[in-house]
Amino acid sequence: MEVHHSHHPTHKKKWSEYLLEFFMLFFAVTLGFFAENKREEQVETHREKQYMQSLYEDLKKDTAVLNAVKNFDNNQVNRIDTAIQVLNNNEWNVSSIKMLYSLNLKNLGNVRLNLNERTSSQLKNAGGMRLIEKQSVSNKISEYWELTERIKSNGEVLEELRIKAREKSYSIFANKYYLNYKDGNVKEDTKLMTTDLYILTEYANRINHIKNSISNVRVPLIIKLNEKAKALLLILKKEYKLNDDANEEVLTN
Repeated sequence: MEVHHSHHPTHKKKWSEYLLEFFMLFFAVTLGFFAENKREEQVETHREKQYMQSLYEDLKKDTAVLNAVKNFDNNQVNRIDTAIQVLNNNEWNVSSIKMLYSLNLKNLGNVRLNLNERTSSQLKNAGGMRLIEKQSVSNKISEYWELTERIKSNGEVLEELRIKAREKSYSIFANKYYLNYKDGNVKEDTKLMTTDLYILTEYANRINHIKNSISNVRVPLIIKLNEKAKALLLILKKEYKLNDDANEEVLTN
């Protein structure tokens, strides 16, 4: 019995068809690549605005802190001036001694300049700065941070000066005469531990050093930092169309 095999003709692709398939595949891959890039750009743009909104809120709090510290420092400079006048007069009676005791508590006190570092720490440590597209914004933020570091360094110097003045005060003022540390009230029979001119002059010199450091270095730096904070607030609000009443989203690394 003779078997007949049927032959099915196979279609041989032309080179143009291969080329078309290649371009279609290439186009699909390229389109997917651009779509993914666009999605990542949108995510990063959203995250950039999140950071800037958060930084904006931090800066508003910083300006309030800076104003409060500046007021405290200016008042402290005035109190130290008064204490130095009393010391230089070197006339000791109930009134002058009580005043010096009261001023001593306030002259060597301090208000910490606690600036908000919530967002800045994330921008520095989580690579957030790379998200900021505008170089001008990035530069202003860096300038603000640089100045905050200068103020921190000055704060450390001031604290050293306060410690040295405080040590000297222990040989002048007796703890037993204070009635109320908060208000600086003292007893009527309050006396200085010494009226030695050398010791009192050294104490006056030390608190004068504190006054000069505050009025000539710290306060000008605070004023400058406050100006930079306000300028940065305006830039951020303009560039990112930020809302003062926006509910902040929690930023996570």
